[in-house]
Amino acid sequence: MNKLKLVISFFIFHSLLFSDGPFIVNTITEQDGLRNGPDYSGGIVYYPTDAEGPLPIIVMVPGFISLISSIEDWGPFLASYGVVTMFVNVNSIFDDPYERSDALLDGLMSIKLENERIGSPLIQKLNTTDVAVGGWSMGGGGAQLAAQQEPSIKTVVALSAWLQNSNDSYNNNTPILFLSGQYDNVASNNFHTNVFYNNTPDDIDKLLFEISWGNHNTVCSPYNDEEMGLKTLYMIEKYLLDQTTNCESLIEQPLNASDFSTNIECIPLLLGDINQDYLINIQDIILLVNMILNNEFSSSGDLDFNGNINILDVIQLIDFILD
Repeated sequence: MNKLKLVISFFIFHSLLFSDGPFIVNTITEQDGLRNGPDYSGGIVYYPTDAEGPLPIIVMVPGFISLISSIEDWGPFLASYGVVTMFVNVNSIFDDPYERSDALLDGLMSIKLENERIGSPLIQKLNTTDVAVGGWSMGGGGAQLAAQQEPSIKTVVALSAWLQNSNDSYNNNTPILFLSGQYDNVASNNFHTNVFYNNTPDDIDKLLFEISWGNHNTVCSPYNDEEMGLKTLYMIEKYLLDQTTNCESLIEQPLNASDFSTNIECIPLLLGDINQDYLINIQDIILLVNMILNNEFSSSGDLDFNGNINILDVIQLIDFILD
């Protein structure tokens, strides 16, 4: 994951967001062996063919009377930056947010199985313990509901979200990004996105970005607004990749925001503080050694800033403690 983190950070800073990222993108469908779960009707996975794992996952669902195609632009975009992106259709285009939540959870089961399925190009390449869900309109409502039920969901991307019972958002327990358009006349911000943001408990990281002159459909494609794509990548980077390089950019208000709020704080990681307890001691050495053995990465453990953690970082950490 170390190279993936560096690539995501580098290209977020140095490429134009209207162009895709550095990775080549391909798809997996049921014809390729992808499971089709009972709680959704057909799915497709966009994945980077040349990125090293473990790769982050997001599962997304469209809105009322809409199909995957309505939000499918997010697939090649996110996958080109190293994020495996699965879309699921609901069993009926009239399904409500609760049923869309079920579809997302079932989709998560399917994509996690790709990590073990013989013949899958994603076998042993996925991070299945820290995942994200997202959705548009009723799908964005369903994403909030799904995260309330599944502990492996570590962040939510709610695109012009719609819930029939706004009180459900009081139960949000996962870091969440709310994206909406200023002139949304379907899921009016005053009755939906703004309410959900305010209802989400203040001890949960949350961010609201309302796009100037946007409507209900603006959020359907990251190519409609570069800042929208950036915020989504930064959220995934922070909460799925444990990477805080772009945290300050995540919480910075865009020039094209008609409304913007967040409670996210960017606390600089102490180099060598692997467990983030603001102490550097033998526990951090043990954790760093275990990360090396498990081929994991943490920016706080990369003491020589070379994009890898190895025995040289352990030596530096020991010297740092002794000094």
